[in-house]
Amino acid sequence: MYGWHDHTMIWLFLALGVLLVVGIAVYAVGSAVGRLENTVLPAVLEVDDAVDWIAERLPQEAAGQLSRDDVVEVVGWYLESFAEAGLATTHGQELGDGALAEDAGDAEGRVVAPLDDALDHVVARGLERSEPLDALAVAMVADLLGTYLVAMGAIGGPAGGTAGGPLDGPGGDRADPAAPRG
Repeated sequence: MYGWHDHTMIWLFLALGVLLVVGIAVYAVGSAVGRLENTVLPAVLEVDDAVDWIAERLPQEAAGQLSRDDVVEVVGWYLESFAEAGLATTHGQELGDGALAEDAGDAEGRVVAPLDDALDHVVARGLERSEPLDALAVAMVADLLGTYLVAMGAIGGPAGGTAGGPLDGPGGDRADPAAPRG
């Protein structure tokens, strides 16, 4: 009933249909990637990960004077200073530009939280406790947290930076807070 001509036409329409579906899929994926390429991903601070990262790098003399709970508390105080500068909201609310008031920032719209003020805030909170924390140990935790936040891209410039920079660990290995631990 069917000749060779009919089978050829079926295969031709089938191949044309497959090419059309693949072409539409490639276009859809390409346009989505193009749209998302310039989207900045938010930096998400996991306090437990930050505390573990700090504990691994805290000098022995400071580690002997602070418990893990003390380090968690210092991290909380550091984040308080960002909240006071208007750079943070409570959990589950808008972050980034949505966290800022309409008139926040300088003439260019940048909001800056001086890290010296954050350090002063953290050390003052540590000394206010009924059993004051060692100011130098608290300052070391705050400094390491600042390094962690820069490395993850939460503060400062873009995440990553260049190899051989101040965030490199011993032996030139990158101190990457997002790197999996084994």
